[in-house]
Amino acid sequence: MKKCFPMRLVWFWLTCILLLGPSLVAQSSPAPDAAAPAPQDTKPTEKASTPKIPRPNMGDESALQQTTFSQAVADALLRRLVHGMQGHNLPQTQSMFLAARLDPNFEQHMEAAFNYYDSFHLYYKIIQLSGEGEPKGTILADFDLESRPQQIEQATHRQHARLRLEVERVPSSHGNPWRIVAMDPEHFFFEY
Repeated sequence: MKKCFPMRLVWFWLTCILLLGPSLVAQSSPAPDAAAPAPQDTKPTEKASTPKIPRPNMGDESALQQTTFSQAVADALLRRLVHGMQGHNLPQTQSMFLAARLDPNFEQHMEAAFNYYDSFHLYYKIIQLSGEGEPKGTILADFDLESRPQQIEQATHRQHARLRLEVERVPSSHGNPWRIVAMDPEHFFFEY
């Protein structure tokens, strides 16, 4: 049985470049300031070894404050999960899950994965939502995850799955009351 993952990844990147390319170029080239003096020393700057992950946009924050489940809540929740994992931000990623409702070892698996892998690249496509207008909902989505180990000689771990995520609005003293409370398959994100 042949795997199609590399071709799927190529199509994903081509689509992103075609759809987001013009806006990314427009954002990355600021308008010149007429009052600013020309730089005296024009040494080329070194590129950063890891790409900077943008902060979640403020639209995500307002969507996550909604009291009922909607498309906007699902999008904001998954974007925040992507930002946490791609930014290798364990506390932000932990804040996306209600560990008490998941496998008893879920948090240990997550911490172990963050210690083992140097970076995560997570891509998703929402297939179906249910529970809109309720204080909980279900997201059915396809996920592609590429996890790169800290040990360079180790192979990159790639996997694909269609996940069913159950989300609920949970009372919280933190800013995000929406949490993933159940997942099937449960160990997709943090297995190695």
